[in-house]
Amino acid sequence: MPADGLDPKVAVSAVQVGLASRLWSVALASAVLHSWLPDLSSTSLLASPVHRGQVPLAVRDLAAGYAVDSPEEAARRIVGTVVGSSLRDLHEACAREGRTPPRVLVSNSTSSLVGALRVLSARRPEHAGRVAELGNLLLADPAVRAGGDLVPAADLPPGVGTTVPGVDPAEQAFVRSGCCVFYHLPEHGLCPDCVLAPVHPGRVTEAH
Repeated sequence: MPADGLDPKVAVSAVQVGLASRLWSVALASAVLHSWLPDLSSTSLLASPVHRGQVPLAVRDLAAGYAVDSPEEAARRIVGTVVGSSLRDLHEACAREGRTPPRVLVSNSTSSLVGALRVLSARRPEHAGRVAELGNLLLADPAVRAGGDLVPAADLPPGVGTTVPGVDPAEQAFVRSGCCVFYHLPEHGLCPDCVLAPVHPGRVTEAH
């Protein structure tokens, strides 16, 4: 799609999803695998022009961070540095510059958390229990929960909702509180966890 034909709200939403996913992935993997959380607050982050990835983030001081010896401590630190600082400031910037609705941004972040939990649990199954426990604590935080919640699987059409590590998919699935608006892109339907998916299951993109 030509850049001039792209809705700015869609572009901002896509950028925000990428940044949120990177923050969650680093936070979760560091806490679960190393019992250490780098300082991911907004004042510690910077753009890295030498980074080869699509989300060129770096931290100012690799030694700055926190020992997190329990899931509760990890959740508390992540909420303080990621949810209450870097993601909050990211939401404000995207809403200001891209005129993207807050519900889109908040639900993007929570959906990205669920995605990061699923990837880490699948890649490191020996730590699946710790991933699930930390995820449960984070999803219970009010600011995170504003972006989506677990709903009874029996209330959802087939193919709607996203599985969450540690949660029986036959009992509950995650559905976000907003829409990423990617359905405005050619050949892109609704995400399985989209707030619109329960009433429009036929528009869900398979294997999204």
